Amino acid sequence: MFVIYLLLGLLMLVLGAELLVRGGGQLALALKVPALIVGLTIVAFGTSTPELMVSVTAAMQASTEMALANVNGSNLANVTLVLGLASLVAPLTVERTLMRREIPTCLVLQLLVPLVCIDGTVSAIDGATLLLVGILYNAWLLFEALQGRASASLEDDDLEEGASVGWNAGLLVGGIVVLVVGAQAFVEGAVGVAKVLNLSDRFIGLTVVALGTSAPEVATGMVSAHRGEVDLAVGNSLGSNILNVAMVLGITAMVFPIEITDHAAFTDMAVAIGVTALLVPFVLKGSITRVEGAILAGSYVAYLFAGYFFGDATVP
Repeated sequence: MFVIYLLLGLLMLVLGAELLVRGGGQLALALKVPALIVGLTIVAFGTSTPELMVSVTAAMQASTEMALANVNGSNLANVTLVLGLASLVAPLTVERTLMRREIPTCLVLQLLVPLVCIDGTVSAIDGATLLLVGILYNAWLLFEALQGRASASLEDDDLEEGASVGWNAGLLVGGIVVLVVGAQAFVEGAVGVAKVLNLSDRFIGLTVVALGTSAPEVATGMVSAHRGEVDLAVGNSLGSNILNVAMVLGITAMVFPIEITDHAAFTDMAVAIGVTALLVPFVLKGSITRVEGAILAGSYVAYLFAGYFFGDATVP
């Protein structure tokens, strides 16, 4: 039964990613908004929804370690696996403008995670602080997007674009819905298998659940690269990391404070910070080649193996 959930979830993830990328890319053109902005906001929010649903559910069921590990693991996967596999499909061009806003925001939020966890608890106040940073970032992003759109010249076919906006918005929303349902099916099957193998909550959250909830980002990134929507792939990865800390961890802590009993979680946080810092040279260089993508994806797999063989992966 678990295998059926896995296969069904995988099929829905591929279909949902295709709808989301097709709709998101065309919507950006119709609204005269850069595809990078759409990837950082709408697409990132849609692909981060599974993380939010899973983390809140885990916290309410008193498995808060799984909720925190899900965020750490998802952010690791978003940089190494998502960008790595996407660049294997097609080398990615990375805008240097990301150094002005997205990279600093990503690093600040990632550094805030161990700071709010240092007392052993991510409280409701900690969660509200993280969420506030995310709200301020998105307000800044949307303000600049609207300002840029207002200064753009208007075309004569605005009425035709109105119909295009409605259709592509429908594709985008439909893709998000299919991705969320597919991720839930994928995670349910994956967690079932992990429980049979007697894996710990932290390791399940860091690996199986994180990989399952990051599957929309993986699918979206690879389809985006294949379709030439490079900005959507990069924007989706960075935007999802920002939302994972600000929205997913923030809201989860506000719903149910997260208790940290496994100190290995701080190792996961340190690795997530290091991986985020790796983005700096890629952005400054302006690209991620296939070789670099293979190294990124390989490092994610290596970390999973290291966690299993040398970490506390199983329940005693």
